[in-house]
Amino acid sequence: MEVITDKDIYRWCNDHGIDVRCSLSIVGNSVGFTDEEVITEARKLWGVKVPILVDKWKGETGEIRAVLITTKDYLDASLIPANVLVGGAVSRRWQIMWPRDVSNSDRESPETSRLGEGVAVREENSQNRGDNPQPSMPKDPPNDSTSETIEPQVETVMDKVVSHFERWHYEGGYRRLRVFSGILPIPTGEEGYDAWREAAIQHSEEWRCPEHIKKQRIVESLRGPAMGIIHATRRSNSNATLKDYFNVLDYSFGTLEDLGDILVRLNQTYQEPSETLTNFIYRIDKILYKLLDKGGIQSSEIDERRLKQLLRGALTTNLVAQRLRCSGPGAKPPTLSELIKDVKLEEVQIENREKSLKRVKVVVPSSVEPPLMFSLPMRDYINC
Repeated sequence: MEVITDKDIYRWCNDHGIDVRCSLSIVGNSVGFTDEEVITEARKLWGVKVPILVDKWKGETGEIRAVLITTKDYLDASLIPANVLVGGAVSRRWQIMWPRDVSNSDRESPETSRLGEGVAVREENSQNRGDNPQPSMPKDPPNDSTSETIEPQVETVMDKVVSHFERWHYEGGYRRLRVFSGILPIPTGEEGYDAWREAAIQHSEEWRCPEHIKKQRIVESLRGPAMGIIHATRRSNSNATLKDYFNVLDYSFGTLEDLGDILVRLNQTYQEPSETLTNFIYRIDKILYKLLDKGGIQSSEIDERRLKQLLRGALTTNLVAQRLRCSGPGAKPPTLSELIKDVKLEEVQIENREKSLKRVKVVVPSSVEPPLMFSLPMRDYINC
């Protein structure tokens, strides 16, 4: 099998007349990938905004071994990994090769190198003929063309600075999610679907990056059957959104509940005898957010519905719930953090009051005994 080198990629770019500074090659097994899927994978690379598939390199057996990609912007090799992992359940590794030496960014263009070779040949021929070399002319003073040459260099440097800043902004403080595969029983080191989904949704809302990076981070945490389902979804719909990913995972691994079932479960949620009021609030909150995902409630109505179900389903013997019922309807229902804070404060006050009552000792006065009467002996009475 022939080995593809960076020189081959360099000549490949020259044959098609494309700029080597805006091009790269993806080397690896591309069997089963359509052109659109290759473009989608290339778009995930950092800085490759509008990739264009130029040509495919076929081996001796006819299989595609490399793909030539070009863009309209200069590419920075320091921001793109040398290897990328693509594919679904059966992952494949593609190698990124550059049509130039990435350690030397000031490599001459083909036209400049050919011009230099022609000048060297003419000087050698003139020396062999014994001609006197032409005196070098004094350099012209700098003119406005110098600024035109500097401006593209400044723009290139600024683009690199912005790219580094955006990369730090997107990846700063990023931690990967726990692994989820969908295998039962749950393997060691993985999470169940409900816990993984709750963490994934919370992180995806907090990540300050484009949606295609969010999708890539979600896919990084998937393995096995879950990864295969996402790969099949991406094949059938290349424009699938992050919400589509969660929907197809819900259908495959989650509990299938329609809007009516969630509403019934919410109305039948009551506090258990040994359950604290705080845990009861958390249970109500999970059901409310499932109702929000199904579109049965607006985000502005969550606080009101939470308080309503809390007062309705809390135990009648719970002193904190009694205080909340006696407080009356407020102008604005409290948020989750405010409600938890009020409940904790009430619980602490009740606990302190009970402790103080236990420390107080009730002193019961002893009964007053009758005074002792000293009686005389019987013989003394007789004598009297």
